[in-house]
Amino acid sequence: MKIATIKGIEIKLHLSTLVIVGLVGFYAGLQYYQLTLNLNWFILTVVGLITGVIMLLSILIHELMHSLVAQRHGLKVSEIEFYMFGGVSNIEEEPRTPSSEIIISAVGPLSSLIIGAAFLAAYFLPLQVFNIPLPPELIVVLSYTGFSNVILAGFNAIPAFPLDGGRILRAYLWRKRNNLISATRTASKVGNYFGLALIGFGFLEIIFFLTLGGFWLIIIGMFLRSSANKAFQMTLYEVKLSKLGAREVMRPPQNLIPNDISVEKAIREYFMKYKSSYFPVSNDNKKIIGLLTLNELRNIPRNRRREYIVEYAMKRISTFPSIKEDETGKEAFKKLNQEEIEPKIVVVKDPNDNIQGFIGEKEISSALQISDLIFEDFS
Repeated sequence: MKIATIKGIEIKLHLSTLVIVGLVGFYAGLQYYQLTLNLNWFILTVVGLITGVIMLLSILIHELMHSLVAQRHGLKVSEIEFYMFGGVSNIEEEPRTPSSEIIISAVGPLSSLIIGAAFLAAYFLPLQVFNIPLPPELIVVLSYTGFSNVILAGFNAIPAFPLDGGRILRAYLWRKRNNLISATRTASKVGNYFGLALIGFGFLEIIFFLTLGGFWLIIIGMFLRSSANKAFQMTLYEVKLSKLGAREVMRPPQNLIPNDISVEKAIREYFMKYKSSYFPVSNDNKKIIGLLTLNELRNIPRNRRREYIVEYAMKRISTFPSIKEDETGKEAFKKLNQEEIEPKIVVVKDPNDNIQGFIGEKEISSALQISDLIFEDFS
């Protein structure tokens, strides 16, 4: 769910984010009760909600700093999304130099540390320096948000990819080895091992201390392992595809379906015959005006396919993302990942906007496999 746009970056909130606010609110309320022994549900709820919202805003600042600094280094950032485990900035490409990665990665934990220090200063200074006691509600909000932000900074600084500290480790290895793939492979292994350690500690906590906190360690560990593996694969794919031109990856237009034949005829004479999930549609001048995909065919009732004309069933070519033929396969890969509706297809055009071909997930997969035969080992 989109809630705002900042500097062209969409801020999205997943429903699972409510888990963060709920847990923070619960523990903040528990801390207030332990401090005051006052079971006033209204005060407990207000303290919990305020603390939860502040922590959500703190995470937003953490991710926003990553995004804004990434933009200053020439990288495109499409969105920041909040979910159960926190937030993530969708930076659509890898940093271009080790130095830029260090700066982009370090600014998040640094901002959390500054926020945490500010709240802790507001918590300690009035009583310690000015001898001014604070009300218990303010004590809980300031101390909880202060310590939580410091912990957030510390956790993210752990050198376990894809945490911020892991990205700094990757940048160091990248600079030392001059090989992004090798650096990413090593950093992701550290992330995997750290995830395994969290899972192990989680089981030990459940077995020996009988606490539910162990389940969270297990979930976070599994999430980190999955994220580390996925991040390595994405980096590997992008590096490989950046070495291939769009013309090398694309599928040239072939088996054009006339726009004026029936859908039933298109199914029998094209989809059944050539076994493809989509075909370009042309007009009388042999100009491609759209694509007919299996998704569109499934939406047409069987008893209407004989009378339904292809032009009315197809998707207009303008509705698909496009790249120029002199761009790389990496650009097509990025645009495919941004698409949400199947089939994901990118149109390849020449400088005069004439259609030269199409790139879908099948073409990307084939290009990645064949690239191993063309280029040297990426390790």
